[in-house]
Amino acid sequence: MPKNRLEDLPPDVLRQIFRLLADPFAPASACALVGCCRYTRSAFRSRATGADRTEVERLRLWWGRATAFCGSHRTTASHMRLATTVGLSESFAVAEAPTLALLLERGSFRRLCWLQLYGSLLSEASLRPIVETLAAGASPSLKSLDLAGNHLGDASCAMLAARLSESPARVLPALEVLGLGSTRISSRGVEALARALARGAMPRLVGLGLRSNDIDDEGVIALAESGMLGLAALRELFLCGNDRITCAGIDALAARLLGGSFPSLRWLDVPPLKSSAFHAACAARCVCVLDTLGPAHAPENPTAGSQQPATYE
Repeated sequence: MPKNRLEDLPPDVLRQIFRLLADPFAPASACALVGCCRYTRSAFRSRATGADRTEVERLRLWWGRATAFCGSHRTTASHMRLATTVGLSESFAVAEAPTLALLLERGSFRRLCWLQLYGSLLSEASLRPIVETLAAGASPSLKSLDLAGNHLGDASCAMLAARLSESPARVLPALEVLGLGSTRISSRGVEALARALARGAMPRLVGLGLRSNDIDDEGVIALAESGMLGLAALRELFLCGNDRITCAGIDALAARLLGGSFPSLRWLDVPPLKSSAFHAACAARCVCVLDTLGPAHAPENPTAGSQQPATYE
């Protein structure tokens, strides 16, 4: 009788294999592995050093959470596999964030193109598992990600930027719209994101929303510099509501626009500051400036800005 080769594997390696098989919606393969022999039953029903649960207990926990998630959002595993758009927003509970992260990691949303968590009021700690999962390469077909109205913070933004810099072809390669309005990020987070964008991250990005954050002139300049090297497809940039931006930052943005930054830009939303140099640069580039306190300053070229921009926060 051939020797059971599973017994040659250390328990930690067996646990890693189990986790790869441990789909909360299809646990049969993982359960079959548990029942292979006495050695595997012992490995999966005993806790690893420092672990709070065994692998079997963890699978049961995630099965329960995934089932509850389906119930609270009136969906099924089959529907999730076929879904292209997921808009949770206010209906999303803070306690569901780790479950959503797991489902994204496990590929439960195989066709997902549009994910909206707008206004869920997630804290940085609650949102971080979702951001980490996306930063690890989950949902590569995602085209629109709206995290506006959640507390992303600079640390999570910098973590995402670092992963984007390391693997630009693997992390959110198809993303076209990124909504980061009212996410409590400052120029520190924006500068980290700008460095990743300058290195070619998210090459298909057409809309970037950064309204109502704590961005100052340094953040604006960092974004403008990234537009000289990356963001070739960006058409819409939203910065209004960042009250620390001054005319100096707007004028620096104007100089970069005249130097070729953001070559595809058509719509620009900035704080209502008086800067003739800025409006002249936008007119020269046929960029429509959205003035939140009055009519939009449309470019003279009638072919530019002929369509209203999409709504990004």
